[in-house]
Amino acid sequence: MFLLTTVIFWLAGTCDGVQRLTCPYGKEKNTSQRLVWCKQTSTLCCTGFSFNMQSQSLDEGRLEVSQGADSFTVNILDLAQDEGMYWCGVLGTNDTIIKLSEKYIYSTSGSYVWNILRWILMPLLPMATIVTYFYSKQQKKKTEDLCMDITSVREQ
Repeated sequence: MFLLTTVIFWLAGTCDGVQRLTCPYGKEKNTSQRLVWCKQTSTLCCTGFSFNMQSQSLDEGRLEVSQGADSFTVNILDLAQDEGMYWCGVLGTNDTIIKLSEKYIYSTSGSYVWNILRWILMPLLPMATIVTYFYSKQQKKKTEDLCMDITSVREQ
């Protein structure tokens, strides 16, 4: 029970309903290159847009970009397109996309449900732990009492 409670609390803290795609630069980092966010349309193609490294908000506020030393992260607040496989990368020569990372992004309705559900589960988990503790303690006492009764019957 303790392990389950720990996992649920950890998930509640890390699952804030925002999906993220982290894109490691590797050797492709070049401050003059444009970054890319797009949805895969076929095995080798995607549709989306490019942006510069100073951008922090994209697609009318639906996406947030944060820069790291060796990567950038796109936080998906709301999908403009349907769920699917999304890419992030850099725009190379001849407008070729160098894909750095990809992830299947789900529609936000699942995130919305989790946001509500976790607030319902949070108070229930400690209560379930306490109830389980006292129930097991009560069962142990009943077992001890039963053993005492059996012992006293044998002595007579």
